[in-house]
Amino acid sequence: MSQKSVAAAVWFLAADLIPWDRNPKAHPTDNVAAIARSIKRFGFAAPIVAWQSRRQIVAGHGRLLAAQLLYREDPGQLLATDQPGPGLVPVRFLEFASDAEAAALAIADNRLTEANPMDDAIVSELLRELKANGADVSGLGYDNSSLAKLLDEASKNAPGDEDTSSKLGDGLIYSVVVECTDDSHQAEVLERMEAEGYKCRPLIS
Repeated sequence: MSQKSVAAAVWFLAADLIPWDRNPKAHPTDNVAAIARSIKRFGFAAPIVAWQSRRQIVAGHGRLLAAQLLYREDPGQLLATDQPGPGLVPVRFLEFASDAEAAALAIADNRLTEANPMDDAIVSELLRELKANGADVSGLGYDNSSLAKLLDEASKNAPGDEDTSSKLGDGLIYSVVVECTDDSHQAEVLERMEAEGYKCRPLIS
């Protein structure tokens, strides 16, 4: 891959990019629609990576498909606040020495993110905080059942909801008073209770 200095990303016509016909990552319709909703909500946060001399996409096929879907719905819309005109997508152009090098990056781009799943406990906590602040938690890549499960876990682990049953006796002493008929009876009961492992002390009132 060329080491020459290139722009981090440029706005480029989506229609002029060429998809890689051997892209290893599938993008079913519901996945493309989810990416489109994310772009619509947050803007185009990550650029597409393309082979400069070929205009061929190496990474970001899903983002291109999502942008094309949005432009079909409204050709004049802008997908980011800094976008200079309609029909464009942000592209990071790189020059590759061979097809093998481009393919290696495509595989790594997909596989490295898959190999490091998110921590569900932290995700649950973040979702709970978002919801508590009135933020919309839909369209974040989770289906309704997964989202409900994460929010349920978050509510169980929320501060103040922890199980305190094991702490109810902290700092307190619970006693059972046995009334005896006389001092000999008291001595007999005390001896028997201590033999059974109870901590006892005689009282006279």
